[in-house]
Amino acid sequence: MIRSDPSIRNLGVGLLASALMAGASACNRIDYAPDHRVDALPSGAIDPGLLREARGGDLAAQFRIATMWLTAPEGERDPEAAVHWYRRAAEAGHAPSQSALGRMLVEGKGLPAPDVTGGRRWLERAVEQGDASAHYNLGKVYEGSHGVETDAVRALALYRVAADMGLLNAQNAMGRAYETGMGVEADIEQALHWYHKAADQGFALSQYTLGDIYRNGKGVARNVSEAVTWVRLAAEQGYGPAQAQLGYMYAAGDGVPVRYEEAARWSRAAAEQNDPDGCNNLAVLFLKGFGVGQDYDQALHWYRKAAERSHAGAQNMLGSVYLTGQGVERDLVEAYRWWSEAAQQDYAAAQYNLGGMFSRKLNPDMTWEDAESWLRLAAAQGHERAAIELAQLQSGGTLESAQAHHQNSERGSR
Repeated sequence: MIRSDPSIRNLGVGLLASALMAGASACNRIDYAPDHRVDALPSGAIDPGLLREARGGDLAAQFRIATMWLTAPEGERDPEAAVHWYRRAAEAGHAPSQSALGRMLVEGKGLPAPDVTGGRRWLERAVEQGDASAHYNLGKVYEGSHGVETDAVRALALYRVAADMGLLNAQNAMGRAYETGMGVEADIEQALHWYHKAADQGFALSQYTLGDIYRNGKGVARNVSEAVTWVRLAAEQGYGPAQAQLGYMYAAGDGVPVRYEEAARWSRAAAEQNDPDGCNNLAVLFLKGFGVGQDYDQALHWYRKAAERSHAGAQNMLGSVYLTGQGVERDLVEAYRWWSEAAQQDYAAAQYNLGGMFSRKLNPDMTWEDAESWLRLAAAQGHERAAIELAQLQSGGTLESAQAHHQNSERGSR
């Protein structure tokens, strides 16, 4: 997922940036700002003089107003007004505004359309001024996002500059690059160096990643005690995936004693942030009545939340719920839909369930070829019942004869 490391001088940004400086407003200008936002502040702003300072050309004030519009409460947030104020400061040479504007245009979040070319140019200008966040944001572009051709070496060089300047996001990106071999030879020791550098400064994503590495023994000796320490630090900062992981560890007794109340507490904290694993964990706890009162309605609610966020296990469970009609009206179309969602994520149990719909005559539109394909995929992942039903399907025999044939084959291979 995540090869030689050239100097940042090889990035070739100097000539491009110099050419751009001659025409500051020529960066594919799209001024989105609605008129009524230009001379206003979000409600709750406590510095009435800020707008006067921004109109008078104070670049820091313009940057602050843009950020306020971008981070206002959900119903009042106005990315277009943020673009307007960031652009005013960016055109006057304010590097943090150039970086923020570039990121917004590239991502296009909340805007009528992304402007990747214009956004990249603003990032290049901020990079020329030595802005750390611009190095990081431009690295993300060259890592292959937003339709730009991947240049892993360039991305890594940009990340390295930002990381050496102390940017925690970039230090985490360096860890990921060394862990996965992005633009450099994979090196778990270097990956740990960079992850620890960010984690020791409180960066939750790096803390969670370290926990995952130690818990699963990824290139290091498995150390569940170390894993719990790092996962807990990230969870206590409110990082949803870490909260979900800690909840699971308490439910499974993985590195900590089994404590279902703690499992429920951390799973709920993650679920309330719409973390899919947290939602799924909480659904399981409600289904079984572990750490919470058994409640099928709540279990179904949280399974659905997880499934809608592409959690394959929850999607598979929802398919089974609709097949049996537990707590919902039986609906084979919905069962097929949710199993298909999970199966397309290579979830073996869902692939088996889909294949089984043919032999059980649960889907008249499913063909023999469809069933064979799904069962073959599940069997290839070691799903034993899928292998049995695949043999049955191919032989045209009974399930019992296929099972006996499978067991005899297993004995003969020993």
